Amino acid sequence: MPRSLAAAPMLATRFPDGLATRSQLRAMGIAKATIDARCRPGGPWRKHLLGVVQLDGRRTTPRQYRRAVLLHAGEEAMLTGAAGAALHGVHRLPDEHRIAVLVPAGHRTTSRDFALVMRTDRPPEPVLVGGLRVAPPARCLVDAAARCTDLDVVRAMLADAVQRGACRIADLADELDEPRRPYTARARTAFLEVADGTRSAAEAWAREVVRRSSLPAPRWNVALYLPGGELLGVVDAYWDDVGLAWEIQSRRFHLGPQAFDRDVRKQVDLPRAGVVLVPTLAVRLQTEPRAVVAELADAHARAAALPAPTVTARLWRP
Repeated sequence: MPRSLAAAPMLATRFPDGLATRSQLRAMGIAKATIDARCRPGGPWRKHLLGVVQLDGRRTTPRQYRRAVLLHAGEEAMLTGAAGAALHGVHRLPDEHRIAVLVPAGHRTTSRDFALVMRTDRPPEPVLVGGLRVAPPARCLVDAAARCTDLDVVRAMLADAVQRGACRIADLADELDEPRRPYTARARTAFLEVADGTRSAAEAWAREVVRRSSLPAPRWNVALYLPGGELLGVVDAYWDDVGLAWEIQSRRFHLGPQAFDRDVRKQVDLPRAGVVLVPTLAVRLQTEPRAVVAELADAHARAAALPAPTVTARLWRP
């Protein structure tokens, strides 16, 4: 028995995340038949993809799946798409059943099982995130958007990435300006909205509702301050001429329960400062757009008849 196999329980610690290629194991003197035997059902090792072996005998973690795809695709490969964006800190992501990886054009590795191999003639410079090779954030996001058919999901992903500081607007613009990028229509639509200040898919719906109405255009994503400089709250839309604020309420499209709770508190604080507030459930923007417009028009008329609120409105920059 090779000395390396005699210490099999410790073998997993010699490889990152307990994963090795068959060629690495063979180079240690472990026979092909031995590798096959240990990878059989019920054995201590587990086969992944083509030529990747998990040595620790444990349930495979998301990180190990990502490592396995990189080993499968070769030394020049880098993670991209939703898997790569997640490593950059993006939370709102499309559901991808396979882990996408970029390889240089001409690379012979093919997609298999949970690995999606994407060839490119313009591979970016990878970054190391926790020891894994990952494409830059903008490339990951645009690659993920290219395979997602739901515009609202793409909107949420790009807005989340920008709000969390995971990706800069300028970097997204550069990536989308690449003339050889296919399947970018949804990403371009969502990018223009995010660059214009839209923070969520629901707010994109709201802009469309207002655009189709006879209401004057409001300012979007506005911070309201009390006379002493204290931040009163950030609203999705604000009509300065009458002191009318509009809030789109949705747990799904904002960044979590805390953001939703802040929305609820504003329903008390803004009226106290003289601001007329109209809260609207996000779903109504699609199911009852005419009713929403009627409510806004009525509120606009009511606000015009009231004294102007003593607040200062500024574009919100998170």
